[in-house]
This record gives sequence, C-alpha cells and structure tokens, in this order.
Amino acid sequence: MTIEEILRLRDQVWDEHPVIIERAVLPTLAAKDVLGRVWALGRKGRGSIAFFAQPLSGKSSCAELLLVEMKRKKPGCGVLIFEVVEDTNPAEGRLLSEILNQIDYAPKIARDLAGKRTQVHRALLALSGEARHLFLIFDEAQELSCDEFAWLKSVINRLVRDRVKVTVVLFGQVELKEKRQQLKAARSDLEKRFMSTLNEFRGIQNAAELEPLLAAIDAGSEFPVGSGMSYLQLLLPRFYEGGGRLASSSALFWRELKQQRLPGVGTVVAMSSVAGFLASFFIHLRGADSAELKITSELLQQIDVI
Repeated sequence: MTIEEILRLRDQVWDEHPVIIERAVLPTLAAKDVLGRVWALGRKGRGSIAFFAQPLSGKSSCAELLLVEMKRKKPGCGVLIFEVVEDTNPAEGRLLSEILNQIDYAPKIARDLAGKRTQVHRALLALSGEARHLFLIFDEAQELSCDEFAWLKSVINRLVRDRVKVTVVLFGQVELKEKRQQLKAARSDLEKRFMSTLNEFRGIQNAAELEPLLAAIDAGSEFPVGSGMSYLQLLLPRFYEGGGRLASSSALFWRELKQQRLPGVGTVVAMSSVAGFLASFFIHLRGADSAELKITSELLQQIDVI
C-alpha cells in the first residue's frame, strides 16, 4: 500500500485502533514469563499456577494475552477467562450458573444442581475443542471462597476423567497470599491443587522491561487483522517508512512514564498509565507524521495525557 492509502485506512479505523482506545494486548517481560510458565504447565494432564499483583499492574491484560497466545500456540484448545465476583454467601448452583453465563451458554440453565453440573461439564467439554485441552483463567481469584475452590476441583476432576487436559491460572490481588493461607488451614488438598505455586506478577519497572512492549508496537502487532501492518506502521506510516521505531527510544519513554509510578510499590508503573500515554502520544502526532520525525525528550514532555 502507498502512504496515501495507509493514511486513508488509518482514518477509517482510527476510532477502533487498539492503541487509541487503550485496549492493545502487548507483551511485557513479566507477561512473557507468565506465558512461558503456563505453556510449560500445559504439558501436564492437570495443573495449576497462581499469580498475585498490585492493582493496575496489568494482570487483566496478561490474562487476555494468555487467551490469544494459548489459542495461537495450541490450535483447537479452549480458553475461558472467568471474572470472579465476591459472593458473601457462596452456593455451588450460583457458581455453576455463572460459569455457564460467562461462556454464553445458550440453552436454558437447569434449576436443579445435578442438571447444572451436567450442563457445565458438557459446555466445558465442548469448549476444550479438538485439542481436548482447556485453559481456565480466573481473574480476581482472591474472591474465590474455600467452598468455591472445592466445587471447581470437582468440575476439573470430571473433565480430567474424560481425558481433557485442564490448566488453571489464577490472577489475584495481593490478598491472594492470604487466601492461600486460608486454603492451607482449611483444606490443604485445595492449597496444593490450586496454589502450590504462587508467583508475584509485576508491572513495568524500567526501560528494559518497556522495550519489548514498544517493539511489539513497532513490528510484533497487526491492525486491521490481515493487513500485515504493525500498529506503528498504520498510525505513523511516514515515520515508520523512514526507519523510525519506538523501541530505540525506550529510555526516553521510560523517563516520562516513571513519573507515574504506583504509590507504595517502588518503580512499578501501572499498565493503564502506559496505555494512556501511548494513546496520547499517537493522538498528539496524528497530524505531524513525517519521515524526519525524531522522538526526543522535548517531544515526549509535550504529550498531554487525556
């Protein structure tokens, strides 16, 4: 495509671009570490791993990245991201109904508990796909009660008996550490099953950790799907054509971003802050794209984060 054609396409899809709407799913070093651990765990017939993180550190984005990458690396597998909501009076029937709701189960949900168990089993069996491998990702996992972990164990055991591989990934706030202790005290079998491995997931802490994310915008991304163009190539085509890349300026970007560190957690910068700054960066330069464009400290200081 010519530059003019790319610019016309850019105008058509600008309001839908993942970077502009701050919904881009991009890899950080921490996210790549999670991907590697989960992929290695997927070798087992049944496995579980847990991660705790400070608020806004990017665990939800990492869950979305897991969904994309597991489907890419293992075609035919199933991935479910289950958003846990605190239930002060947990009941097995409500948990099973919520699982069905979150996978958009079309038939009418049974009223009796036995019927719901059967529906959940059949739905997850179908979701596991031709690969017969299901990745269950729980976001805000610290909200799960001991009883809910026990009910989930039963769901998973039944799938495993039907020769479905089940890989469980728990993402939670720092309170997940406390939940682990509660499980250990109440049901040590559940602690060993779901949280024998508990790791800390950190947001971006320095320029070296920011660089892979910027490199993905440069070359490891695509929008629109099937276009063959990276995020940068579409958003700043002249800059891209002239050899400009964001990753080479990671230190300059970090100098601005580190002013937005999360309070109380050292040098960690929230992923929401990174997403907001990058969106504002491209919006600011929308009418200033050129092959001669240089990324400087002065330029980045002009970015007014919206």
